[in-house]
Amino acid sequence: MIYDDGIAMDENGRAKACPVCGNEQFSEDADFCRICGFAVYNLCEGVQIYDDFGNYEGIEQHKNAGNARFCEKCGQPTHFFKAKILKPFNEVREAFVGEYLQVNPFAIQAGQASTVGNTSANVPEDYDGELPF
Repeated sequence: MIYDDGIAMDENGRAKACPVCGNEQFSEDADFCRICGFAVYNLCEGVQIYDDFGNYEGIEQHKNAGNARFCEKCGQPTHFFKAKILKPFNEVREAFVGEYLQVNPFAIQAGQASTVGNTSANVPEDYDGELPF
């Protein structure tokens, strides 16, 4: 499944428009929106960095795609997800499956129950839990 509910990003990993106010004007080195102050990079919370002697050196944050809820490098939550710009994946998946079943009503058969999130649907006996696309 492709989660295409993210924010459009440019080639540098910066939002093309502010996810909060929609502002599209940023200076070349802007990290935050000049209108509402929201971060225009989807950075993760980061991981603490220590030197070889155990001395704290700071936090390393990573840039993420506009649909990333968690960082692919360290697994920490991203700024867009924590700010609720992005919904939890299970809500998006459940809505997508519901829309798919509305468009493809014959993708299910009567008598066989399965669950997707907290909703029940009738599905074929040979259904393996994978979406059919």
